[in-house]
Amino acid sequence: MRVDKAGADSDGGAARFFDAVATRYDRVYALPAAESRLRMSRIRQALPPAPATVLDLGVGTGRELSALLDAGYQPTGLDASEAMLARCARRSRPVPLVRADFWESLPFGDASFDAAIALHGSLAHGPDSAAVPRLARELARVVRKGGTWIAEAPAPAWLDRAEALPVHAGGRVRRVGARSCIYEDLVVGASIEVRVLDDHEWRKAMGDAWATRVEPLGETEWLVVAKRAG
Repeated sequence: MRVDKAGADSDGGAARFFDAVATRYDRVYALPAAESRLRMSRIRQALPPAPATVLDLGVGTGRELSALLDAGYQPTGLDASEAMLARCARRSRPVPLVRADFWESLPFGDASFDAAIALHGSLAHGPDSAAVPRLARELARVVRKGGTWIAEAPAPAWLDRAEALPVHAGGRVRRVGARSCIYEDLVVGASIEVRVLDDHEWRKAMGDAWATRVEPLGETEWLVVAKRAG
């Protein structure tokens, strides 16, 4: 797998957190295999037909890549964490990997992809309240007209219940605002902020370039599916 670096040093806290937890991510944070397969089946149904090109934002250790490749898609993985990408690069089938901060300008040309995905709450760690609208504008540039953007994101219900929900081994959730909390991994001594949006906020954040629907994904998450206008 090729790993290209593009502005990756501007990322900040999210990259540091995932660098710190990379060695235990698949063991502690990843979904069970059966649930992951079910979710990927749902994602594939919302994607354009294969062999579409798919930008995977926050690809992490690449657990979803096999499902995309098996279905005939052409994925490119992007992540700000060098340690997570290093683990992703060890997977047997090579895909292009890019180390970059997707909250900044995306290092791709206009209309480079048929679709983009951001799974497992990757978009919950934006650096500020304008981060998702900025990303929506950038994705409207790099995703072709008629293309698709799919995200799995925590809902306000997750935040409302966060302190009472079971957390990963060695983890703690500390609410810090009406729409935010800090997740602390006490094993590695790293923390990350989590921001959530309600369904109306998601539609507003996506802007006019996207026709967006927001559906419940279980009791505490959203599935956001958007079509590129035009």
